[in-house]
Amino acid sequence: MSLDPRHLRAFLAVVDAGSLGRAAEALHLSEPAVSRIVKRLEAQLHVQLFERRTTGMELTSFGQALLPYANLLNTEALHAVDEINALRGLDRGSLRIGAVASAAIMILPSVLEGLLARWPGLQVQITEAVEDRLAAALVSNTLDVVISGAIADDNDIVKVTEPRFSDRYSVIASTTHPLTGRQNLSMRDLAGMQWVMPPEDAAPRRLFHAVIEELGVPPPVIRVETRSPAAIKSLVAGSQFLGWLPEPLFAAEQAAGLIAPLAVKELSLARRFYVYRRRQTFVAPPVLRFLEELRSVGPPA
Repeated sequence: MSLDPRHLRAFLAVVDAGSLGRAAEALHLSEPAVSRIVKRLEAQLHVQLFERRTTGMELTSFGQALLPYANLLNTEALHAVDEINALRGLDRGSLRIGAVASAAIMILPSVLEGLLARWPGLQVQITEAVEDRLAAALVSNTLDVVISGAIADDNDIVKVTEPRFSDRYSVIASTTHPLTGRQNLSMRDLAGMQWVMPPEDAAPRRLFHAVIEELGVPPPVIRVETRSPAAIKSLVAGSQFLGWLPEPLFAAEQAAGLIAPLAVKELSLARRFYVYRRRQTFVAPPVLRFLEELRSVGPPA
């Protein structure tokens, strides 16, 4: 059985838009036409792909199973067009990069400057997220390449390079916090302090708790949870909360005199960056060129 690429594009458009009407607008088709395409695909597969609700179209378990493969086939078709255009001298293409926030700040500006100078027709999309979400996006084929801290082994992901970059997590506090400026702080000095941290399922929070568990000290009091580094910095700068972030993320606030790292050696943790892609035989030209440019750029002095 072969799947019609037009059917898969319509399927993905409905997933992205959440409704037949918005998908029809994105595809420049009528709503009945999109509905017929989806029904043909469902008939071909002998399953129902969507629950049709008053609030929109919701994927069934069958639709969820099809989604990563539909993304993969659609992306590979786009990569094939990129490759053909490159051979024709059109020098076009698209690249979807995922990165943790520190990597996006430290690495991507210089890499993309060089890459786009050499390939001005390239279109780049950047997604910023933590490691676990980037890994999921890579597996589901919504990203082409990821720069992040270590990602757990996965049959669908391969580590391709280590770009000689790293950052460091540090405890942060307001410059008016009573612990700011003190040297050689210990975990005992932090006892009873209140923290703002990412939620428990976020990779940085799991890393933090792994460090705390290894130290054998009681878990800290987490009063506020947020995935937003901006919210963490704002709460730390304007209150007595403590936070834990990679240094590049609070460099501007530190320079402005709003936030300061605390000298807590046990919680000063280096993180090395790695580059990952999907485990596949064909690597699209935009990914290859990105990796070449990445290898040529060194960490800042």
